[in-house]
Amino acid sequence: MKALKEQPGKNLVIFGSHGAAKTLLELGLIDEFLLTICPVVLGSGKSAFDGAVEKVKLKLLSSRTLDSGIIATRYELVK
Repeated sequence: MKALKEQPGKNLVIFGSHGAAKTLLELGLIDEFLLTICPVVLGSGKSAFDGAVEKVKLKLLSSRTLDSGIIATRYELVK
């Protein structure tokens, strides 16, 4: 993945893969997060990155609310 990321071209995107995102985050290969926030309250659940790192600092780049009530956000990883 690191060699692929270093090649010229467009961005790489991972859709809904908790394990891949966690591994790439640990390897320092993620620059941005595109997250959707669904307005649902759950009694329990799994952490998005399940203890991948102690703290990940993100800078909000954009957000918008969709007609469905879902919030689409874009964050930059602060290194």
